Amino acid sequence: MPKPQARLLWPPFVRDLADLLRRLDVQHPVYLVGGAVRDAYLRAPILDVDVAVAGDSIALARAVADRLGGALYIMDREREVARVFLPPPDADIAIDFARFRGATLAADLRDRDFTMNAMAADLLGDIERLVDPLGGIEDLRHKALRRCSPAAIAADPLRALRAVRFCAQFQLKLEPATRADIRRHAAGLKQVSGERIRDEFFKLLGLERAARGLRVLQHLSLLDYILPAAALPAAGLAETLSVVDRLSAILKAISQRRTDNTAAAFDLGTLVMQLDRFRAALQRHISRKHGNGRSHSQLLLLAALLHRGDALSARQRASASAEQLRLSKAEMRGLAVALQHYAEIGERESWTPLAQHRFWHRLGENGIDAILLGCAQMLGSRRGDLAQAEWLRLVEAVTILLDTYFNRYDEIVAPPPLLDGRDICDLLGIQPGPAVGELLTALREAQVTRAVKSVDEARAFLLEQAARA
Repeated sequence: MPKPQARLLWPPFVRDLADLLRRLDVQHPVYLVGGAVRDAYLRAPILDVDVAVAGDSIALARAVADRLGGALYIMDREREVARVFLPPPDADIAIDFARFRGATLAADLRDRDFTMNAMAADLLGDIERLVDPLGGIEDLRHKALRRCSPAAIAADPLRALRAVRFCAQFQLKLEPATRADIRRHAAGLKQVSGERIRDEFFKLLGLERAARGLRVLQHLSLLDYILPAAALPAAGLAETLSVVDRLSAILKAISQRRTDNTAAAFDLGTLVMQLDRFRAALQRHISRKHGNGRSHSQLLLLAALLHRGDALSARQRASASAEQLRLSKAEMRGLAVALQHYAEIGERESWTPLAQHRFWHRLGENGIDAILLGCAQMLGSRRGDLAQAEWLRLVEAVTILLDTYFNRYDEIVAPPPLLDGRDICDLLGIQPGPAVGELLTALREAQVTRAVKSVDEARAFLLEQAARA
């Protein structure tokens, strides 16, 4: 019995685009191609589409933008690639137009990366009917990722990293010839720009199964080229990926994606119950965006991947990784703080108000990253023999620290100064310099411990400090 014809389900904006092209009376073939076609088959959300045009793609993109009141951005004039951003309420939707990569649609599809992304739909015909010359649907049905041609990986080695992401995202297995090509051309990643590797790597870190993808990267020897500071022997990798997995679970429990089953186990459930009171604030923290849309939660998972390593110091690993992935200075500092201080959370016996103040004063908001990584490290590294008393002590410390940061900020983290540097100079008759900074620190810490509560007490405290000097 013949298999039923695959039908595609498109969102309204795609159907509107097809209607518009018919009204424009376009005379050359125009096809939807790539990942959007795959997602239309899988009934997955679609926000961006790629359009392959047999004629002048930039002129067509301009006509569409004009008719829809959208914005046109020419991405590559030589290859005739342009992007149209739709106006509100669809401002988050982008439509990319490009001329066929070859003389025909078939040639265009053969030049793509993987068969599941080499399918098309006719925008001027029946857009629900699938065009699938390379068997992408069969590969999807068999959970296989297959390159479009023997030259696919060599032509763009970044496709090796993309293959791993797709396998993790869609729960696919690499077809043997594709796996062999990835191994054969892995060294080609050294010639790929850091920005392209960064963007693809962070997409992988954004997946729910990021640890699975990272494991495959290491198995295929790709991690050595993508992020040398994270490469580990097999024994160390297992523990590191367990920490990545536990941190993913913590971040999911904090996020709006949490379900009743997210924190069913005792260890994670105990933590989540305590974090719930800070959940909204933690969501704001981990959902912050860095350059090019990278989320802070992805940066945290990178920190988990880097939390163990060779003899390089934590700051050196953070710096080397930030340089390799072309991260910002703020991202590099966030990595460094998490890597340097995550172990501190569980090591300290007592978190007095002064200890809390010093922790937050040194680390700032990045202290939240150190706390979350510290929890994941304990859960991930000691899953088989996690001591309940030790874990509960860590959870208590985390609760105290976060309560201080979110609820007692002006009291302990950064009490309003009673006197400033100029006041100290006038009071003691000294010139600005390091000594003034030391006195400001002593005064601030005296406020935290409640040894000083007023301006008069602050002056008396400083005079006493000067007399002792």
